[in-house]
Amino acid sequence: MYVAISAFFVDWVFIYKTITSTYGLLLSFTTILHVYFSYRSFQLLDSGVATTLYYVYPIIILLFYGIPLTPILLIPLFGVYLIANDFNNSKDTVKEPYKNTSDNSDKTDDSIIKNDTKVKENFWNEGIIAAFIAALTEAIIFYFVKNIKTLNNWNHLFLSYFIGASVLTPYLWKNIINIELYSGLSVSLAVNAFIGLFGYYLRFYAITRLDTYIYAVLSYFGIIMSYVYGVVLNNDKITMQKIIGTLCIVLTNLYMLKKHRIF
Repeated sequence: MYVAISAFFVDWVFIYKTITSTYGLLLSFTTILHVYFSYRSFQLLDSGVATTLYYVYPIIILLFYGIPLTPILLIPLFGVYLIANDFNNSKDTVKEPYKNTSDNSDKTDDSIIKNDTKVKENFWNEGIIAAFIAALTEAIIFYFVKNIKTLNNWNHLFLSYFIGASVLTPYLWKNIINIELYSGLSVSLAVNAFIGLFGYYLRFYAITRLDTYIYAVLSYFGIIMSYVYGVVLNNDKITMQKIIGTLCIVLTNLYMLKKHRIF
């Protein structure tokens, strides 16, 4: 869908020149890896854990940029951890860990792993590894986009997903056409597709126009907006834990931006 819609707005001369270039191919294939490992990590891990590990990517961007790792960089990540993991309602929101019901003496108390029999077999710590790879590929994508010089950000969107869509759509076509849609699912898919499309567009828009340091620092506001949407759309509760997490992100970001003399 992203490819089909962005095709109406791209510069086809630029696409023709760039799609087989080094950065064009790297962007496409890295995006495929990023999408797979992102979904795989959320499939295997509790969503709060997967989100926290994923938000290592702003730190990776800064490390690649030459900023040394200091404790101040970890404070926003701690804020993400507080927002993404609801300790007060953990019994209701986190699935039970794996348990060996045939032998009560051998139980796993690893609550970060989802207990879902439909999840295909996974190797030891695959979810954690997948989350870190998702974060790493997110940071790498940032630099690939930086090196594909165009202010038409539909070009970036098209280049990111074209090869993946071209290769995977025929492979998954039977599964796609056999999906049974009901009204609620149809609306949900449409809303998510719309938000995802313009979210990615704005992401590329920001990458091409912001300084690397500013982009990395402001990236943490994504997790804040996710719980704001939860409050507005799902009537989620605003807890002290989430307020503290938000302050960790906002105050640290303001400090880092001021230190960098942004304002």
